[in-house]
Amino acid sequence: MARSVACVILLVFATAAWGGRNLIINGNFASGSVANTCNVYDLLPGSNILTGWTVSVGSIDWEGPPPCGWVGPPGQQYSVDLVGQLCIGGIEQTIDTNPGSLYVLSFELAGNPGGNPPAIKPLTVTVDGKPHPLMFDTGGKDASNMGWRPVQAAFRASGSRTTISFVSDVSGFGGPCNAGAAIANVRVERL
Repeated sequence: MARSVACVILLVFATAAWGGRNLIINGNFASGSVANTCNVYDLLPGSNILTGWTVSVGSIDWEGPPPCGWVGPPGQQYSVDLVGQLCIGGIEQTIDTNPGSLYVLSFELAGNPGGNPPAIKPLTVTVDGKPHPLMFDTGGKDASNMGWRPVQAAFRASGSRTTISFVSDVSGFGGPCNAGAAIANVRVERL
């Protein structure tokens, strides 16, 4: 009897941990130190206009909802185009973690379909110093049908602080360079 009670309690705790509190601040990109009434372009390195986030490299665009921006994934109005006018762009955020604990990173991925090369947008997601390359094909997509797709990855924290970084680099594809990978709805939850 005691064993089955312990199993039930463990199951309850495991269920409560999954789908728990998002450790990312402003993962939906809805808030900033300025109002985003119609897109905010070319945020440069060191910028923390997006609450909780720092621009780490190049420049990024903070996309608002239509009529100015594109249609976000279901339930999301704001997103980030990781390439502004500098052909490369990235953002990062450092969160508190427990060393050895398992976490899951999830986000929605698309690409700016603005027509600038390349059609396949590269994205490198770096978690705790480990890079993970991804790609998104914008062929056949437009501002009303971005083709958002969910991405999920589990990781084990190595320290008490973990940095999550997103970088898109289209510099090797010719110009103009102002359309990269797009992200929305970023979450990190402890498993």
